[in-house]
Amino acid sequence: MKARYSKHSSSSCSVAKQRFIHRCSGFTLLEVMVALAIFATAAIAFTKVAMQYTQATSNAILRTKAQFVALNEVAVMEINQEWLQGTQSKQITQQGETWQIDKSAQSTISPNVQRIEVQVSLFNAESGKVESGITNLVFFNYKAKV
Repeated sequence: MKARYSKHSSSSCSVAKQRFIHRCSGFTLLEVMVALAIFATAAIAFTKVAMQYTQATSNAILRTKAQFVALNEVAVMEINQEWLQGTQSKQITQQGETWQIDKSAQSTISPNVQRIEVQVSLFNAESGKVESGITNLVFFNYKAKV
């Protein structure tokens, strides 16, 4: 009788091992759901970071373009030896965008030098409105020697 018990015991043990091995060979639905939740959270976080990077790059490009527009306006004033009285505004298209340039002159202690503040804003041609001020530039303009 002991032999039967041992024989029966070893065969049921091997069946149990086969069932255990078979059960552990795949993933449960819960494990798959947890893995998908972790992946989805990581993907959302990565997408947000990528969007912020894209927006920051776009803003940096826009600020750089506005700075070039302001520097071009200063150069034109210096080349033309323009002496500004009061304020002046105009719209121009440069760097693939439409800009509004607002200039204002302030006197200094020297009658031959004026302080010019140049503000460059993005101009929306469709709505006809200034969207936002992008950059400010201050320079000192000298009167031309006659």
